[in-house]
Amino acid sequence: FTRASSATVVNKDGLIETVGSGEPRIDFSNDAKGALLLEPTRSNLITYSEAFDNAYWVKASVSLSLNQIIAPNGVLDADKITESSANGEQQIYSNVITTTPSSDYVYSIFIKKGERSWVKVMTANNSGANFNVEDGVIGIVDSGITANIENYGNGWFKCSVSFNTSASADRVYVRISTSNGTTSYQGDGTSGLYIFGAQLEQGSYATSYIPTQGSAVTRV
Repeated sequence: FTRASSATVVNKDGLIETVGSGEPRIDFSNDAKGALLLEPTRSNLITYSEAFDNAYWVKASVSLSLNQIIAPNGVLDADKITESSANGEQQIYSNVITTTPSSDYVYSIFIKKGERSWVKVMTANNSGANFNVEDGVIGIVDSGITANIENYGNGWFKCSVSFNTSASADRVYVRISTSNGTTSYQGDGTSGLYIFGAQLEQGSYATSYIPTQGSAVTRV
């Protein structure tokens, strides 16, 4: 075992915590007794994984409220996105992210229900999948997408979509929905849901969360 960087792990309390460079990770997310977590090198290409108030994230017919509830890391820094009263797509999406054509990628984000429980997690070039973050159910999945949902406790779910891209640039989206497959609707101006920890990594499956604060970060 070796790892020349920090990394995250789910601890005994079910919370995401960061451990130092070279420190083994005992993960409790899928094993009550704890298991050694070993992963390949991955980079989070989303440069503001938690700062959804940053201009990097475009708010389209939604408003953002900072630090509303306890996040999966046990800290009061999960944000809420609230739909507008307009009729249309209620969503937040990232700035343009450079990708490599004909490569596998996976986009993941932690979501908790608010007044809304349906959400579509998607990319600009490859569509995505619908998730119910109250029941932990995967809804309609677009062609070419593999969807997965993991229960992180306290109402939080990690929703992920895997795809093979043909593009050299992409964006990632969180779109609020009222039902499975609904992409556009008349908002009420008050309903929404909670988000935390967005990640886009090159690979065929999601790995542990890699926090970023202004630049891409690599977990060795």
